Amino acid sequence: MAHRRKSRPSAKGDCYEAAGKYMMDQCLIKGDSCRLTLVHGEVAGQGGLSGLTFGHAWVLDGETVIDRSNGRNIRMPRMLYYALGGVEHMGNTHEYDWELARVNILKFKHWGPWDLKTRSGL
Repeated sequence: MAHRRKSRPSAKGDCYEAAGKYMMDQCLIKGDSCRLTLVHGEVAGQGGLSGLTFGHAWVLDGETVIDRSNGRNIRMPRMLYYALGGVEHMGNTHEYDWELARVNILKFKHWGPWDLKTRSGL
């Protein structure tokens, strides 16, 4: 009997695009007064992804996380979101203000990740 290797899940989400577009929509309206922060970070999977870490993107509005990935509209306190995703434990995040996010979107011609390297490669 042949042994099957567990296949690595493929990245299927739209988090980088969803977070980038949300920030763009909000910051184009607010201009220089935009105080949102785009975050690319490594998170711990839950449910069927338990035990895996992978790259993810969200937006910070002060101490509130906004996660628009996969059609959702999650808003929760940063402390809770980071605890649920193991974000602080991994310490692997990159934050971008509106100006830097805009520069990177134009420079790389994609939504990200731009600097994030994860342990799993996902």
